[in-house]
Amino acid sequence: MTRREPISEAVRRHRRARRSSLGFGTGVLLAGLVLATTAGAAAAGPGPRAQGQATISDPTAGHAYRHGAVPLRARATPTSEVPDIRSATATTTSTAPVRHAEAGTGRGGPVRFNGGAVITGSPKVYLVLWGSQWATPSGDPDGLASNLEGFFNGLGTDNELWSAILTQYCQGVASGTKTCPVSPLSNHVAYPSSTVLAGVWEDTSAPSPAAATATQIAQEAADAAERFSNPPEAQYVVVSPSGSDPDGWLDPRYGYCAYHDDTQDPSLAPVSGPDVPYTNMPYVPDVGAECSSFAVPGVLDGADETISHEYAETLTDPFPFSGWLGRGGEIADKCENLDGGSPGGSTYVTLSTGTFAMQGIWANDLGRRGGCETAHTPILTTNPGRQRGTDAVPVSLQVSAADVRGQALTYVGSGLPAGLTINATTGLISGTPTGRGRTATSIVVSDTSASATIAFTWTIRR
Repeated sequence: MTRREPISEAVRRHRRARRSSLGFGTGVLLAGLVLATTAGAAAAGPGPRAQGQATISDPTAGHAYRHGAVPLRARATPTSEVPDIRSATATTTSTAPVRHAEAGTGRGGPVRFNGGAVITGSPKVYLVLWGSQWATPSGDPDGLASNLEGFFNGLGTDNELWSAILTQYCQGVASGTKTCPVSPLSNHVAYPSSTVLAGVWEDTSAPSPAAATATQIAQEAADAAERFSNPPEAQYVVVSPSGSDPDGWLDPRYGYCAYHDDTQDPSLAPVSGPDVPYTNMPYVPDVGAECSSFAVPGVLDGADETISHEYAETLTDPFPFSGWLGRGGEIADKCENLDGGSPGGSTYVTLSTGTFAMQGIWANDLGRRGGCETAHTPILTTNPGRQRGTDAVPVSLQVSAADVRGQALTYVGSGLPAGLTINATTGLISGTPTGRGRTATSIVVSDTSASATIAFTWTIRR
């Protein structure tokens, strides 16, 4: 159950009014919707970004602690021309397919393990609404708090497959490793087994600073960890209210949308309290389209793309530079340059709590070189590679696979050498070959709604 700190009646009234103005039904939150009235908008989301829209500069320049920083983008369309989902008829879209026919290439090659750790328990996120401004409608004019709550409450629901991308990454392997063995599955980033939103702290004891420093933001995250008794493997999202400028996020040259770090990063001034991973989340709707990769985004699309980016990287690199990273950055950095709606770029994903614009994430296991995608099979497998055997000599080969959602698997083989069979329940291939030759073997591993294929060759000699 989500633990929530008391909320003022003023905020309750504001949020009820906000949901009502958006046309939401009781208990249902929809965000990041495709506008039915937007000319030329495709059913799967808006098209490529308008020409002339570009990154302002590297938002991490001179700031070693800004890990996975999502850059602001130079606006090609004035904010006044960006449609407002609050005054339009909206429609939802379905989740992306398990694999794109063609995935975005992203930046660089595969990410590699850097010898540290990932978050392996069921993901836990604590939202920190920082400042007394949140107790007034002016602190949250676009309903960002409710949107973030809906996003984290919805992850892992409706069999969504975006979360499954992250499960291929693990700990307990050698530094420099690009792939993870299926077993033990407990070493992998976990698919959510319960609501990801573990708690919300509305810290309205004082106003958040108009221009908070990086150290003040980190201290707020450490304070939140202590307030929630510092549970293991949790991450904290410090959200500043509308109108504030945390750590210079609106800088005309080095502006950014968010970044993540840990509270004891030596690049920061000393922070008291535990060392925990956190995200600095400004009030992203304040900059309109500048945090979205879509040409015509909804008001909250940039926030959704940004928080999905930081959440994913915090799970796979919680104490930066000790998890998974490579040329082009961490697993979301490598895909942030793709246009929304393009292969591997941000797309609209439907969760039980609504529809959200979620960024594409790098997958090492996508093809031979890896790539960006927005959905992944929930079945992890290990290819055994080329197999060799001898005629009339018994064979035993265990297919290695696991379902990250905990479902039972079934195994079907084709192209097995004569005399060999596969156990449909356990995936054990056994028997005695009865002839020589080379075969193209394919094993299809399935759960109730998804499958994965393992292909390799098998040569039987005298």
